[in-house]
Amino acid sequence: MNTELQLLKSPMKTILPLLIFISSIFPEAAFGQALDYKGDNFELSSQILGEQRTGSIFLPDSVKDPLPVLYVLDGEWNHELASGIVGHFIRWGRIPDMAVVSLNNINRTKDFTPTEHDQRYPGSGGAKQFLEFIEEELIPHMEKEYNLSNQRILFGHSFGGLFSLYTLKSKPTLFDGYIAVSPSVWWKDEYMYGSYSFNDLDSKPFVYTTAGTNDRTNMQAIEQYINFLNESGHAEQLELYSDIHEGENHFTNVSITLHEGLKKLFPVEQFERALISAWTKGGKDEIHSVYEQNAQEYGFRFRLPEEAIRTYAYGLHARDGKTQEAIDMLSWLGSVYDESYQVFYFLGAIAKEDGRKELSIFNYRKALEVGNMPPRMRTVIERNLNEVSESQSEL
Repeated sequence: MNTELQLLKSPMKTILPLLIFISSIFPEAAFGQALDYKGDNFELSSQILGEQRTGSIFLPDSVKDPLPVLYVLDGEWNHELASGIVGHFIRWGRIPDMAVVSLNNINRTKDFTPTEHDQRYPGSGGAKQFLEFIEEELIPHMEKEYNLSNQRILFGHSFGGLFSLYTLKSKPTLFDGYIAVSPSVWWKDEYMYGSYSFNDLDSKPFVYTTAGTNDRTNMQAIEQYINFLNESGHAEQLELYSDIHEGENHFTNVSITLHEGLKKLFPVEQFERALISAWTKGGKDEIHSVYEQNAQEYGFRFRLPEEAIRTYAYGLHARDGKTQEAIDMLSWLGSVYDESYQVFYFLGAIAKEDGRKELSIFNYRKALEVGNMPPRMRTVIERNLNEVSESQSEL
């Protein structure tokens, strides 16, 4: 095995046992972050389409900074699914806070298809106009009304997946990422095999497209499409991923694709390996350097793997007896990510176990100051703080 690969992987081999070990010691810490989100409906009068369009949005109850957005097609079918998966990932720290904007249909055959195919699909061929509506009316309206950012991902299924890839073909920079589920790339006249506007891209668009093994003819169609992208050289200008999901059909493939697509879009395990490997190589300076490199390269897609680093640090203390190194690692983590009470809770616990009462008191207080914890957790921290404070006062 490659030595560098071994070095990269070896620190992570202990993460799962450590998670189990830590959960047995700190079961009260196994809480996700509070998810204070709300749902809302919107209505937009489109001059371009000449019709009233409706949809739904899912976002934090209080928005401070502009949020990245997942734009979802077929909103009447997919909004609750997308909101549920996104909310679950946010709660457990897998992805950053983001909004879900779902657009309901009026005539999806017209809106999602790039050319006319009237014999089989009467009224088709309106994708160009629909894309103009999204670019010139929907996106500006949502960004203004709900404080959303220009960091966007487009999610579509079937004809919606076809439209997602049509958008990639026509306006590749309009979205940062494209998730196309069972897309109808077989569309008339091999339209999706034409030229692509990938000249002068500043970065590679993220693209994830899938089919199921029981997915009509879409499995063969997507395999042929991916071969086209590779053979034409277009794949080199994309961050391209593709999967065939065993046993999934045209409809069961939707949820698994969004789940896997978000994991690929926010590759936390990759960040875990890189950062923990950096710590083992060079401590604070090395991990900070790699942290900054990843944050700059991935932008809004970078997610600090706080739980994995916290778990690894506790293992240094409990398993390896390297308590000061554990404290140093957690202190660095707290310096770049002060939004999690758990970082300071673990620092307080390690310091308490090591008899460093002042450090323990300081970090327990810091955890309470950060807040955003379940009531039971607040009770635990306050109890531990009182225990350390009382023993400190007896000296």
